[in-house]
Amino acid sequence: MSSEPVNHNRSDVDITFFIPCYNEQENVVGALEKVIAACHAVGRSYEILVFDDASTDKTSQVVQEWQASHSTEPVELISLKKNAGVARNFVDGAFRGRGRHYRLVCGDNVEPQETHEALLRTLGSADMVIPYFTEIRNRSWHRKLISRLYTHLVNFASGYRIRYYNGCPIYRRQDVLRYHVESSGFGYQAEFLTRLIYERRTYKEIPLVACDTEGSTSINVKNLLSVANSVFTIALRRLRIVLFE
Repeated sequence: MSSEPVNHNRSDVDITFFIPCYNEQENVVGALEKVIAACHAVGRSYEILVFDDASTDKTSQVVQEWQASHSTEPVELISLKKNAGVARNFVDGAFRGRGRHYRLVCGDNVEPQETHEALLRTLGSADMVIPYFTEIRNRSWHRKLISRLYTHLVNFASGYRIRYYNGCPIYRRQDVLRYHVESSGFGYQAEFLTRLIYERRTYKEIPLVACDTEGSTSINVKNLLSVANSVFTIALRRLRIVLFE
């Protein structure tokens, strides 16, 4: 179990990983171990915050059992009684963390170790390291089409030319603390990323390969409405720039 969040102003490790989970008892250990192996391979200091967002399975129990047999690993479990959503937990994790950098790693364990290593090797090369995918395995054609349309829509609204907005960039943790995430829904990554570009944060895009999960529920009415709200917010920000700056 976890204690109350603490705002760490110091940065004691290279990177804090935030792993959000909802019913990921079958996958979370794999996600943990890939991140740890990648950090050891690249030589980066790290900590990992696992957020169990009110799962109905044994996600927390699985993590606790893993912690018991890996007591030297800097892994903290935060078990929530009420589902808060990944955007809210993303910000809360930044306040708990101690890393100079900060990254979300999905609890469904879709990223290979090589992806983690490639990102870690670029740490510090820019304020943000933004992955984009030359291939997304197991993704259906209609999800690929929707993903491309989403990217074009955000680029049109923002005036930027980012290749991919949902690839879990590496941020400077202090930027997450300073600017937070305004959206609470599915579009929060694009909204936050474009905000940081507006704030003149530098970025570097790197090509990677990813895998999609079967039975993804990311496309539904609630998330579509959230995306529409985020795109509208991004467009308004651009309009303010054009009119007043």
